[in-house]
This record gives sequence, C-alpha cells and structure tokens, in this order.
Amino acid sequence: TLVAVAAVYLNALSGQGVHLVTVNPYLAQRDAEWMGPVYESMGMTVSVIDKHEPHSEGRREAYRADVTYGTNNEFGFDYLRDNSFVVDPEHLVQRTHQFAIVDEVDSVLIDEARTPLIISGPVPESDETQFEELKPPVEKLVYSQLKLVARFVSEAEKLLEQRDKAAEAGESKKANEFESDAGLALLRAYRGYPKNKRLRKVLAEPGVGQLRQKTEFFYLQDNAKNMPFVDEALHFAFDEKQRAIEMSDQGREYISKAAGQDEEMFVLPDLGEGVAIIERETDEEIESLEENLEAETSLTEEKKENKLENDRRVVLNKREERKRNLYTLYSERAARLHAVEQLLKAYIQFEKDTEYIVQDDKIMIVDEHTGRVLSGRRYSDGLHQAIEAKEGVKVQAATQTYATVTLQNYFRMYHKLSGMTGTAETEAEEFFKTYEMEVLVIPTNRPIVRNDMDDLVFKTRREKFSAVIKKVGEYYESGQPVLVGTTSVETSETLSRMLTREGIKHNVLNAKKERVKTEALIVAEAGQRSAVTIATNMAGRGTDIKLGPNIVGLGGLAIVGTERHESRRIDLQLRGRAGRQGDPGESQFYISLDDNLMRLFATDRVAKVMDKLNIEEDAVITHPWVNKSIERAQSKVEQNNFAIRKRQLEYDDVLNAQRNVIYDRRLHALKGIHIRGEILDMLKQVIDATVKTYHGEGELDEMREELLRTIALDFKMDRETFYSLGDDGVAESVFNAAIDYYNRKRNALARPFLASMMQIAEGDQENKPEKVFVDFTDGRRIMRAVVPVELAIESRGQEVNDAIERVAMLSHIDMHWTEHLRNLDEVKEAVGLRAYGQRDPLIEYKMEAFKLFAEMIEEINRELVSFIFRAGPLVDRQAPPRAKRSAARRLDPKKAKSTHESQSPSYDVKGSGSNSAARRDPSAKEAPVTVSDKVGRNDPCPCGSGKKYKHCHGR
Repeated sequence: TLVAVAAVYLNALSGQGVHLVTVNPYLAQRDAEWMGPVYESMGMTVSVIDKHEPHSEGRREAYRADVTYGTNNEFGFDYLRDNSFVVDPEHLVQRTHQFAIVDEVDSVLIDEARTPLIISGPVPESDETQFEELKPPVEKLVYSQLKLVARFVSEAEKLLEQRDKAAEAGESKKANEFESDAGLALLRAYRGYPKNKRLRKVLAEPGVGQLRQKTEFFYLQDNAKNMPFVDEALHFAFDEKQRAIEMSDQGREYISKAAGQDEEMFVLPDLGEGVAIIERETDEEIESLEENLEAETSLTEEKKENKLENDRRVVLNKREERKRNLYTLYSERAARLHAVEQLLKAYIQFEKDTEYIVQDDKIMIVDEHTGRVLSGRRYSDGLHQAIEAKEGVKVQAATQTYATVTLQNYFRMYHKLSGMTGTAETEAEEFFKTYEMEVLVIPTNRPIVRNDMDDLVFKTRREKFSAVIKKVGEYYESGQPVLVGTTSVETSETLSRMLTREGIKHNVLNAKKERVKTEALIVAEAGQRSAVTIATNMAGRGTDIKLGPNIVGLGGLAIVGTERHESRRIDLQLRGRAGRQGDPGESQFYISLDDNLMRLFATDRVAKVMDKLNIEEDAVITHPWVNKSIERAQSKVEQNNFAIRKRQLEYDDVLNAQRNVIYDRRLHALKGIHIRGEILDMLKQVIDATVKTYHGEGELDEMREELLRTIALDFKMDRETFYSLGDDGVAESVFNAAIDYYNRKRNALARPFLASMMQIAEGDQENKPEKVFVDFTDGRRIMRAVVPVELAIESRGQEVNDAIERVAMLSHIDMHWTEHLRNLDEVKEAVGLRAYGQRDPLIEYKMEAFKLFAEMIEEINRELVSFIFRAGPLVDRQAPPRAKRSAARRLDPKKAKSTHESQSPSYDVKGSGSNSAARRDPSAKEAPVTVSDKVGRNDPCPCGSGKKYKHCHGR
C-alpha cells in the first residue's frame, strides 16, 4: 500500500492518470484515505470510482483525478458502458488506459480471469414460468435419484461384507465377483450423487476408494463405450469434476410421467432426418403431380403449365410450413430440456450458503475467491432462474449479453501494467505468457517467525469440526486471538453455532448483509485478547489485523484453516494474516477426507497413506507425506484452471479483435470523427453490390427500383449506356448521382432547421433551450437527434444532419453487435461438437466468427445507408404505423442498469421528456417468409426485401 505511492506518483506526472486497482471497495476506499494525504501534499488529486454511481458526474470527476482508486470490476464495466450505451461524448467517463497498478494482482488477473465481465439485459419474449412449471417434476426426479443412490450404497456395503467372508473362506473366485459387483454399485452411487454422506464414509474405508476408481477406469476404456451400462440404472449421471449432468432414458421416462406428459416431449427430433423426409416426400408429390398432368388430355399445354406451376407452389408452401413446424418443435423441446438440465444443476451442483445466499428475496452469488457477495451478478444460460425457482424466490426475466470483456483483455489494453501481491511466485509462467509481466520476489523487511504447522487430517467432517472447536477453546482460554478461516458461508455459520453451544464469544464475518455491515469493527477487534473470529475468505487478502497490547507475548495471532482451497495462494493469504511485520504467530489447517478438494483430487492418495500408517477411525494424522499429497492435488487443480483460462483467452482473442473494430467505429461515430467519409465508404459498398447483382443480367429497371427502395435515389440512365458501361462504370455513375442527392438532401434539411434555430436564439432569452430534439423516421424506425442550438447556428443548420447520422450509426452498431454476441455464444456452444469430427473447435470458431462478423458489417452498412438516405423529420408527431409498432416493442429506458446482468440501456437524453431517442430494439425479429400463391418471378418478393422474387426467395 505504501510502496505503490512512489510508482504511482512518478507515472501520474504525465498527466494521463493512473489507475490503482483493488479487489474490493473496502480496500479501494481505505487505501485512498490512507495514502490520499501523501499524494495531495505533492499536488496530486485522488479519488475513488466506487463511491459514485455509474454514468454520474462524480464518477467522471474521479477518472479525471491524477490517481484513481477502484475495483477491477468497476474499471471493466465503465469501459463496457462507455463503448456500449453512451450517446454523448461528454458522458464518457474513462480516459486513456495509460498506467495501472493492480493490488493483489494474482487474485484479479488469475483467479477472477475465468469469469468475463458481462453487461446484459432481458431477453424478449422469454418464458421464465417454464422453470416454475418444471420444478415439481425435477424435484421428484432428484429425490428418486437420491433414493437410488442410497440403495446402491447399501448394496455395495453388503457385497463388500460378502467379499470379505468369501475371502476368509478361501473362495477367491467368489470374492472377486462380489468385489466386481460392489465396485459397480459404488461407481453408480458416485455418478448418481457423489456428495452422499454414507457414500463418502464407505469410500474413506481402506481400499474402497481405490476399488471405485479401478472400476471407473475399466468403464472409461475405449472412449467410455461401456459407461452407458453404468448410467442406465440412474435417472441422470453427474460428473463432479467436469460439472456436467446427463439425463438417461430412464430419467426422461420418469420426468415425463412426473410432469404428466408424453415421453417424446423430452426427446429432441433429428432435424437432419426430419428435413430429409420432408424433402423426399415433397419431391415424390411433385413427381406425382407431373405424371397426373401428363396423363390429363382435356387441358392445353399452356393450361397444364399454369396448373403445374400453381400446384407446385402449393406443395412447396406446404413443405416450408412442415419445416417451420419441425424447427418450432425442436426449439420448444430444446428449451424444455435445457430448463430441466439447469434445474438439475441447481439441485445437485449448487448449494445454498456455499455458492450463493438468499438475501432480500433474491439469489446473491458468493465469490469463491473473496467470500463476498457479487452484487448484481447473475449466472448465465438460465441457471440463475433455475436456482431462483429451486429456492422459491421470484424468477427474474432471462438475460442476453449486450457487452462483454474478459479481465485479461481489458488489462492488456494498458500501455503499462504492473501489480503487487505476496503470492505470485507460483503463477510466474502464466503472468509472463498472458500479460508479459515478470515476477520479482522481494524479501520481507523483517524475517517471518510465524510457525506454519503440518496439516491435521481427519476421516470425517464431524471429527474435524470437533477438533477445531476444541483447539479454538484452548486459544480462548489462554487469551491468544484466533482467526478461523472457512471456505463457505455455511461452514462459518455451522462453526458459529458450535462455539455458541460451548459458550465461547466470537465474531462472524461472511457474505450475509448483517455481517458485512460490521466488517471494519470485526477486523479491528480480531487481534485483541481472547478474540475469536470466524471468517470466510473476506478476511483474507488485504486484511491487516493489528495485535492488541501484550498479544505478542501470548504468541501473536493464531490461524486455523478449516479446509484447503483449490489454490495454494489462497491458503498462503490466510496464513499471511498472522506473523506480519516480524510479529510471532502460528497457523494450521484442519482437513477431512470429506472436503471437496480431497474428495475430488486427493482422497485415494491420502487414503493410501492412512492405510500405510494404519490409522484407525476417529484418529488424526499429521505427516509431511499428507502435506505433499495435498499440495500435488492443489497443483493439479491450478494447472487445470490455467488450461481453462488459456483456452478461454484464445476464444476471447477472436472476439477481442472484432470488439476493437466495433468500439473504434462507435467512438468515431460518437465524436463525429470521419463520420461522413465512413458513410460515403458504406454507400460505395452498397452501390457496388447492387450494380453487381443486376448489371450482369442487364436488368436496368430492376436496378433502378432497388436503388429507389434502398437509398431513395431516382437514377436515370438509358439502356445503351447501361449495356456499354461495365460494372465499375455503372457503379461510378450511380455513386456520383447518390452523392449529389445526398448533398441536396442535407441542404434541404439544414435550411429550414437553421431558420427555426435563429428564431429560438432571438426569442425568449430566459427560457431559451440549450438543445433541441428532432425525431426522424424512414417509415419503419424512429430515431431522435439531439442538436445544440448554438452549434446548429454555427454550422448553418448542418448539425441536424450530423446529429442524425451519429445517432443512426450508434443505434445500428449497438443493435447488430448485441445480435452478433448472441450468435457467437451459439457458435461457441456448437463448435465443441465438431471435435468428434476430428476438427479443432477453436479453428472452426475463428472461421465461423469471421464469417458472421463480415456479414454483420455488411448488414450495418446497408441498413445505415438506407436509413440516412430515406429518413426525414417527423414533422406532424404522428409516426407511420410500421414505425409505431417498432417503437412499441422497445424496452423501458428506466429499467437500465449497468451491473453484471443489467436491464436494457437506452439512448434517451436527460430532459427529453417521455419520448426515447434511438433506442436499440433487441426484441425485433425477422418476420417469417411467407409466399402467396400468386407470386410471379418478376413480382416483388413478399419477404419485404424489395428485390424481385426471382432474385430473393424464388431462387
């Protein structure tokens, strides 16, 4: 905290601002208060962004300070807000990303890097009632599975007894059969519900855990081809390491009956096969029509041809209707199946007071690394709604992504990036590979005298907790302060109840609201005589516990860890609360074979050690072998998490390149930089594509109609010239005519607008507005331009044109970018399956993403040019019917929030009254293409594109 001042001051001298990033608001506020006087004495200004609301003037001022403190999430969210929702350059809050120092850098850039920052809003027409409707049958399914698991555990225990008896009797063949059956029963129980307490106890017995693992290896051979035999006895299989749930045929049958529906309702139809059948039957029907007409003698050839054309059209319409019904059926069943899978995850994988808490009738996620509530954050993909349904709180609307960035790509934008922490050495490789940051270890000012004792390992959680309470009682009696570290809210509350029963006074610090309020007071008292503090990771990083008088003589602060974390660094942070600045202290972890880390990654190795040392039930061991086994397990998890982050970054790098293009384009539009040149470039591309479509077939009239529809240009050219010129010549003629029309249109709008502004300027000086609002429409959409009066007069009225071009460009970019993010999410899910076809999912994702991005840019260009050329002022305040319908579907701007899962933002401007400006319309969907019976090849296509039927859906 203190040493950072030198580096911050030096880099702040450039005047471009320095960001000091912390892991939570408490530390940002504390460090700014502690160090603020130092900076101010040297003429620097200091502020904290977390004190101010997003988009507020206070937050803009905080970023203008020489030194800005804040949390990593808020820095990232402000970047997303600036590049997604701001429509006035004056409302931008961030400056350049010049220099950042990240406090607790391993926590921010590594632990939290797996979770991208997401701003999202409600999905149009989402069906949140589905989770509540499916909750009862899923609940029955889960309870039925738990009974199955209990039965398999009992069966395994009996078989193991029979094995032992057969072995004693010398019947080795029978013993092997019993053991094989027991292994299968154990594996089924483990895949059904690995958290079953009875199962955990059985697996902790000598050799049983190894038997389960040996059985699993057997069934995983040959690409797990025999695993379905294991899972068919269950309703669903749960892979705890991969965090994946897969329902079996038995499960689908059970839930269908529980829901009172046909079993087929939970089976996805085969789209490929279904479409192939429809195509084949359609071809057969058309062949039959042709044969019947051929045999018809009463009709002329012309009538036969007309009848065949009409009959074929009816058959083709029926084909499209059948396809639409098939896709709808697939979509409905997929949504139902997805809701069931998310509800299963909510019941099996996520536990109350561990992954989340229920507070104020809402589900609040608890950060696994810091133990704090992640305010505003929601699980994605319907999981949060499933948990809400499980806990019986109000199910919120589903959300879609509006903007997203990973912490890795956000912090790599800084020109200079640095950080500080006490625990980075183990992650030196990742820091260099991802951020090109070197890790330098600086020795402590005073030697560490803290006594870090070997772990104590118990067989069960109950024995472990009893030992913890006994040890805490000893510390309490001796007067030595103790900090008890837990990994979940549930454990902290359980220990609190046990201490209360023993009559030991204590404080609890966890994510619950009533506890957080007294955080500063609890931390202040934690180092006093006989202080007992139970805390989640909230009392880990950055918490400085001051020792009271005479505490050094008692041995300093004692640390009792109740469970090992996935990361060694978090354990080191907990130990590091004691023995600071050369003070004495001690630390020890109490572990059971029931703990998640041990159960998933280290049980078998530790069980072997306990077998070798002949440890009895209710006994405890402490041995360097055990410590090494646990550290190996942690190292394994860390390597796995590094691989996940690396892969995620490779995917996000694809999105990052596209995000930079879009955000640069948006910033140029926002600030009006080169905007007219960009519009003319887009115009050239649109005209080139149009000419290429029609010139080759010599369709002059069709091309003129298309230009009239797209850019309202009545283009004149005789056929001789049209045929004699090549594509480039015709395109150049059209482009010159379009520029001439564009300039005339701008001037035609500017003149009357300038006259109106002059009237306002010369009118009532007291009530004279600084800005005016002008609504524009192209007959389909309404957008609002905000025009400063003085600037309008200075520009001779041209500012109204510049304003509508800015707003139109922002609106089209934001609308299509949101849609593009949704498409990329779907692509990312789909490409994983291509690995089965020996294709690299990352390469496939890059190819698909590039193709989608090119299509999006083309779509933005075409729609934007069309709007700018066709739009005019909405003079009579009466919107055309189509535009009205579009506006009616828009989301309420008052719902806009900017948290992890915010409501929809809007482009409304303060003081604009009830009408909203150029808001994105995420609910807009393409109308289904329907073809009437009498559409001719040269008629306009009924889809509304404006093209001839033969060039559109008649191909």
